[in-house]
Amino acid sequence: MTTVVGLDPSLTAAGIAILGSPGTTDTPNVPKLVTVGVSGSESATLAERSTRIGDQFERIIRSMPSSVRLVVIEQLPFTAPKFAAKYQERCALYYRVTEFLARRKIPVVEVGATTLKKYATGDGRADKREVVNAMRDLWPHAKVRNDNEADALALATIGAMHLGWHEPELMQHFSPNVNWTGLNR
Repeated sequence: MTTVVGLDPSLTAAGIAILGSPGTTDTPNVPKLVTVGVSGSESATLAERSTRIGDQFERIIRSMPSSVRLVVIEQLPFTAPKFAAKYQERCALYYRVTEFLARRKIPVVEVGATTLKKYATGDGRADKREVVNAMRDLWPHAKVRNDNEADALALATIGAMHLGWHEPELMQHFSPNVNWTGLNR
């Protein structure tokens, strides 16, 4: 079975959504949603922080099926938030995952947080709860447990629609602002 994965990368709670191709899955096509991660310590040493990044990388990769055809990942913000050290660790995880996928020739497409929110809700400034509710409405058989899984599911749905697996259902689905350069259907 061929799959699309949506990934909301995080060290504490990475959301992963796995959508199977409708031609090879049961009806209804129920996405698999997973959250992986562990809390860190503010006093962690460089070695401990580096190990944590590696451990989370392994959790994320092990959560993906071998049949991945496309990964749609939430893009990192262009400016570091107020917690720069945590942002640097998230960047390290982000690039480690994307490098792993690129070396295996698995296409990875970035989608900005504003685009994700607009796609999910019609509003690029929607809050986390609105995205969760929108994904629960769009995928009524999915068990969306948190905002990380909701974001990942929105990302996977963008990818699945791009591949022609699902028809757009809402106005905001017709032209999400995503750079598909270099990605073949």
